[in-house]
Amino acid sequence: MHLEITFKNLRPRQELRARAEALYAKLERFLDSAAEGHLIVAIEHSDAILELVVTTHGETHTVTEEDGELRAALDKLFHKMEIRLRRRKERRIDHRRGVGDEADGFAAADTDADTDTDTDTDTDVDEFVPAEG
Repeated sequence: MHLEITFKNLRPRQELRARAEALYAKLERFLDSAAEGHLIVAIEHSDAILELVVTTHGETHTVTEEDGELRAALDKLFHKMEIRLRRRKERRIDHRRGVGDEADGFAAADTDADTDTDTDTDTDVDEFVPAEG
């Protein structure tokens, strides 16, 4: 697992680099050892714009975050990536187990459409008595 950090329109900060590497290390449980990460940190019009690109298992995941605070944007960015990688891992595990058929909502549908469970509101035409007026 390797994280490359690129700074645009600002000086490289060791504090930010250490924070980004620590957050990237937390993603280790979702990534393989050959995963590559690229973090682009840019400042435009007093807003921090961050983009994280992670390549693993032949897939590329990209997340972008924009915020006025650089650290807040960094935390949100890695949180989004963690959610995305967690979903991918769960889907991959469910696919291996064969659970994916029920997860899409189609396999568990009741196909017996003729049965009506709400019988107390059904009225036949013969039973209807009009109110006397």
